[in-house]
Amino acid sequence: MLKSVKRNICLGVATLLTAGLMSTASIASAASVYEGKKVIFIPIAMGITLTEGWSKGMEEQAKLNGFDYEVRDAAFNMKAMSEIFAKAINDKPDIIVAHNPTVQLLARLIRQAESNGIKVLQINLQSNQKSTAFVGANWSRIGREVAEDIVAACGEGSGKSGKVAIIPGQLTAADSVMMNEATMAVFEKHPEIEVVSNQASDWEPEKARQITATVLQQNPDLCAVFGHWGIHTIGAGNAVKDAGKADDVLVYATGGGNRVICNNIEAGVIDRYWSYNADGQGRDAGTMLRLMMQGAVPPEGGMLEVESPLIVIKKESFQPQQCWDLPAK
Repeated sequence: MLKSVKRNICLGVATLLTAGLMSTASIASAASVYEGKKVIFIPIAMGITLTEGWSKGMEEQAKLNGFDYEVRDAAFNMKAMSEIFAKAINDKPDIIVAHNPTVQLLARLIRQAESNGIKVLQINLQSNQKSTAFVGANWSRIGREVAEDIVAACGEGSGKSGKVAIIPGQLTAADSVMMNEATMAVFEKHPEIEVVSNQASDWEPEKARQITATVLQQNPDLCAVFGHWGIHTIGAGNAVKDAGKADDVLVYATGGGNRVICNNIEAGVIDRYWSYNADGQGRDAGTMLRLMMQGAVPPEGGMLEVESPLIVIKKESFQPQQCWDLPAK
């Protein structure tokens, strides 16, 4: 994944890095590239650290470079999200930033926007429809690495049952689709691993708690829980603690690495966490917007792509600086 980033992004970043060597006239000319440009960000919902962190990074670039930036919040309403996106196309911005709730919901609208000359930057969750650019996590890598860690902890020679519960957010969300595929590909090579549950929580911590509590009742020898997003996995981790199984069941999660998550890692609610750092993703999204406005184009049939670096945060080696804080507004 993300091989198409190489040439166009490197050239664009090199341009930015050499800006300090440009003449005053050249810098003024570069600044004029952004004047009058408009960006509309359409998140699944604001008020969560992921989207707030991304928006902060893009808004900072808008203020620094003089382009217009607007957020149109879908507030977890998928019907409203489609309507908001359609209205954004009619308003003819230069770029729409899309946070896809599923692989299919916005596919037709992304295609329509691109055909009308509006560039689309997809952030963290991809649609089935390619667009000009994508910034986000490599979900296949995360799914594979988590699965390999689970095999090491629960598989042959571990003395454990090999039983695993998976809790996606939504089964049709890009992250869940790709992580499930990668995870299962690893588990298929290890028949001692048994997935006893693969139920979506709809991103809700309470629903994840209930799913986990039920799984533990049915499988008291459960070895691991893999939640696809840290926030709802807090519910799963609390169910494990409430059942008195914190020393027996490993709780895995992934997410943007904010302070709330780190507090729960430190408290032993989550054991191992793959962080793609939402604050850094916001910075990368802001840089990508600038490159798109400068005229960066993807290779034929591909997208401009920036893969988010990963760090693995573990309860036993936790460091406070591994997470980030969203500044107060």
